[in-house]
Amino acid sequence: MTRVWAITMLISGALFAGGAVWIAWERVPAWRAAELPEFLSTFAHTLRQVDRLQPVLLVIFMVSTVGFALGDDGPPPTPALVAASAALIIMTGSVAWLVPLQRRMVAYDADHPPPDVAELRAQWVRGHSIRAVLSVLALVLSAAAAVA
Repeated sequence: MTRVWAITMLISGALFAGGAVWIAWERVPAWRAAELPEFLSTFAHTLRQVDRLQPVLLVIFMVSTVGFALGDDGPPPTPALVAASAALIIMTGSVAWLVPLQRRMVAYDADHPPPDVAELRAQWVRGHSIRAVLSVLALVLSAAAAVA
């Protein structure tokens, strides 16, 4: 069973981290350079695409990482526990900080953005950058646990 947990952990973690890094690498620079109306419409479009899958991948990663850590007869591997903790931090930060920002920005009329959109965009970019770094860290730690 540990092998199934490991495979699930690595695939879901890689897909989640890849999605987070793709947004940070490709979309964020374009959004920073965009005028606010263009940012709002492309941001909403991207969210409609990734918000269907990213949360599911994160939950699968978190559950499978805990399953992997607890599924062996010996003591739980520390890297897997740290990876699961990082996933929990990502989930908590997303729900508490980034999702409320996203909802506010998506609700705005793209043709008439209010003055606080630039600050909301900057906050979201900071938060997503943290999420992307943590997701790569969690993936590296889960891979280290799987090969140990």
